[in-house]
Amino acid sequence: MATSKPAGARFGGPRSRVKQAPDLEALGQLSGKITALEAQKKDPKRRSVFVDGQFVLGLHEETVLLARLKVGQTVDGPKLVEVLKRDEAKRAWDDALVYLGAAPRSRREVERKLARRYDAEVAQGVMERLIAGGWLDDAEFAAAYVRSHGAYGERRLLTDLSRKGVAREVAAQVVRDLLGEVDSLEQARAAAEGRLRRMTDVDRETAQRRLAGFLARRGYGFDLISRALAPLLADLPRAERRRRTWGRREEE
Repeated sequence: MATSKPAGARFGGPRSRVKQAPDLEALGQLSGKITALEAQKKDPKRRSVFVDGQFVLGLHEETVLLARLKVGQTVDGPKLVEVLKRDEAKRAWDDALVYLGAAPRSRREVERKLARRYDAEVAQGVMERLIAGGWLDDAEFAAAYVRSHGAYGERRLLTDLSRKGVAREVAAQVVRDLLGEVDSLEQARAAAEGRLRRMTDVDRETAQRRLAGFLARRGYGFDLISRALAPLLADLPRAERRRRTWGRREEE
């Protein structure tokens, strides 16, 4: 004989290790009396809601208070669905603030983060609140990124910002404005000089190859790299060249 799933399994109970979307259709058909509001072991600020003795969903204590849920209260499905959506919106908002608090983020990064955990309606609502409240500004984000990566050239900065979801025109304007305040040649030369100090016993060709790759990965162009490295490499010895003559190696 088939057995029915417990309410906790149907509605994504707190013991589930993988977050599952609650079955709103099934939840909407419930009706009964709240028999318990128990603090959850993993998160004491959340409450497990039991209707007629069965777990149906978990809610933050703030949601419980705002919805005025009490033991002994009769509730129907539409009421529970409404409360659950309100709780999801709060969780998404809290998650977004924690994510933004850890490091500056672009709009696209926050959208991706929310989309992985919440449905489109909830994620969109949170994004609108963040933008309206001034929490998200891609121009400010791009400016902060450029300032904190002073050793990078224009191409690397534009590539990184594009990867983080900043619109190309926004990134280009910010990079143009901020790099206009910096002498890119001196910036590249200083970065290469610092790296050269950590090299020992290298010839001119080896240093050229390593430093050119180092600067190219930071987004500097070929012409600028050549001009930046020329004075740094001038005093380094050239590599010894050897040629093979009649089966033996001789120095040229």
